[in-house]
Amino acid sequence: NIVNYAGGGSGAGRSALTAGTVDFAFSDAAYGKTEAKPNDFNYVPNVAFPLAIIYKLDGVKDPINMSGETVANIFAGKITKWNDPAIVADNNKTIETPVFKTQVVTDKKTKKKTTVTVKDKNGKPIVASIKKTTVAITLPNVAITVWYRSDKSGSTGVFTNYISSVAPTVWSKPGSAGNQTFTSAFPGDIPAGTFQGASGSDGVANGIATKDGSIGYGETSYATERKLNVANIKNGAGEYVGPTADGTAAFLNDFAPGAKGTVTVNVLSKASGAYPIASFSYGLAYAAGKDAEKQKAVKEFMSFVLGDCAAKYAVSKGYSPVTGRLADIAKASINDIG
Repeated sequence: NIVNYAGGGSGAGRSALTAGTVDFAFSDAAYGKTEAKPNDFNYVPNVAFPLAIIYKLDGVKDPINMSGETVANIFAGKITKWNDPAIVADNNKTIETPVFKTQVVTDKKTKKKTTVTVKDKNGKPIVASIKKTTVAITLPNVAITVWYRSDKSGSTGVFTNYISSVAPTVWSKPGSAGNQTFTSAFPGDIPAGTFQGASGSDGVANGIATKDGSIGYGETSYATERKLNVANIKNGAGEYVGPTADGTAAFLNDFAPGAKGTVTVNVLSKASGAYPIASFSYGLAYAAGKDAEKQKAVKEFMSFVLGDCAAKYAVSKGYSPVTGRLADIAKASINDIG
């Protein structure tokens, strides 16, 4: 079978599935409470991803560390310079970072040895130790330019859910948590000039790359492609963790299963090793009432994305394969595609 997929953002994918103009879709967030949706469909949490805080700050080589409250204040327009005392404090002290347990495995066919992270039965990476490091990063007196998604975005929903949860007094606007439109979630009037909207993660990353002092949010691959930096974020355990596959898996294992294959993550998780801004890319598929042959192909494709595709390509692209209890939820949801 030949599968055609045109990316257009999470909101566009959900709208197309509701309209019945596609056989399946993908979204980084579930349908909103008031959003029109198909009568009978399933979510498939097929891959996990960290949402990186991406920035461009010329002359600063070491990764910058940020607490959740600092991130919230930057994106609320309350912190406007890179040498703000809050950012300086995060980057001039002794910080803790997790070290995950690893083991060397040998491929039976190729005999190639690979170092992998050891995980428990639920797919959670095991933290072997905590490393303490004293950081002393000099930050420049450079104005911050904030880049955000101007379109309806699942990534924006993940981000606003995070900052409104960790800093509710900063992001205090009702309904801001999980709001997929940044302008609607913003607590006040968006500052002109220092805030720039762009369509898609690609547009945000391109904008950040054009101006020193810029910051935004998006999947790590957008930063890697443009050689931009990503910040280490302070988690609920007090550790500073980068947007890695292991950190994502540690965070997303603190969850509650919901209806139709959805998963609700504990944003305020205190799990050691967790990178706290992360979510799932959901596959969206009709449960019944569609062409049988197409439904069979969709079912096979969703299984491929969850299994072989994620195993081969997820980590190298900045994503994390779904394993353990989460994989069980995804497989059950795929089985319901009829």
